[in-house]
Amino acid sequence: MLKVEGLSRMFGGVEALVGLDLQVHDGSVLGLIGPNGSGKTTLFNVLTGVYPADSGRIYLRGKDVTNLKPQQIIRHGVARTFQNLRLYHRMTVFDNVWVAQHSLPDVGLRELILARRNPERVRREAVVAMLDVTGLADHADQLAGGLPLPQQRRLELARALIRSPDLLLLDEPAGGMTPAETADMAHLIRHIATPNRTCIVIEHKMELLSGLCQQMCVLNFGRKIAEGEPQQVLDHPDVLEAYLGRSQSRA
Repeated sequence: MLKVEGLSRMFGGVEALVGLDLQVHDGSVLGLIGPNGSGKTTLFNVLTGVYPADSGRIYLRGKDVTNLKPQQIIRHGVARTFQNLRLYHRMTVFDNVWVAQHSLPDVGLRELILARRNPERVRREAVVAMLDVTGLADHADQLAGGLPLPQQRRLELARALIRSPDLLLLDEPAGGMTPAETADMAHLIRHIATPNRTCIVIEHKMELLSGLCQQMCVLNFGRKIAEGEPQQVLDHPDVLEAYLGRSQSRA
């Protein structure tokens, strides 16, 4: 599904990504972990065209998509969520998901605004179904800005899923949540977001990644320091020193 070869990105003199090689197989879930500032979100931003790569290549299903614009990447079947939520706070929950459809290959924003009857009905039914499966049906007419954080994160996920992406990138989907809320989000991702879909999840909370990911990759200072099965990665000495050990020492 996704192959990254020698990917690098610099900001001034700071190396955010350095010669990164990564492969994510079709239908698998990869957990991407590492200390703050290790390059995880930068990787998502380069993969989705927010930042251009300085060097290296990105392939989706064998097609070179390096440095395409974000709208072009979306049309290759990629969707993402953001660590810092990107919602239309003054629009309803329903309308937030409704307008997210404008990036679909056969749907333009003009068509959504001036929708013909039959396509409109089908797409409205799709939004209603998405709100139902993500637990937001009772909030459909509420302004997004008035939702509690857990529901806002569900809404961001619903906006990504309405596009039926082949590759889903989740950036700290449980950020700021309590353990109970994190467990609910993990259940939603496991049963709604990841089945029959390739997924990369950035997360610091191992309880969310546990049982979800087949593979893990660890970044530190923009470099990959470990990759493999979750327990193998978590037991890696470099990971314990660079990430887990630091977290434990602060606890």
